[in-house]
Amino acid sequence: MKPDEKTFQAYQVGDIVRTTESFGPNPAGSIGIVYETYPDNEVPASQIVSILLTNGHDIGSFNQAEQTESLAWLGQMNIAYAYSSPNQLMADYRDCYFNQAFAEARVIADQVGVSSLA
Repeated sequence: MKPDEKTFQAYQVGDIVRTTESFGPNPAGSIGIVYETYPDNEVPASQIVSILLTNGHDIGSFNQAEQTESLAWLGQMNIAYAYSSPNQLMADYRDCYFNQAFAEARVIADQVGVSSLA
């Protein structure tokens, strides 16, 4: 699939996304990474994904419909992350666990002509 297509993408941990709308103080076009996926009990064979923006904002979880509407896939980073809690996620962010992935995400965003706003 080409980056930025407005179709359903089966996201995985490490996928780089661009938001297509604003989330709080984070403008549309913000770049983030999928840090968690889990089954959507409401829709069989569907996944919910959680997104952490490059500025450290956790913008929450997205079901399949929300993913299609609010996220655009840019690429995949090779990152092994096992989410355990919000506190641990923020500690990992502060400890620079995601820095390399976010640096590579910015390169991918630049390559496809998307500026990282967050």
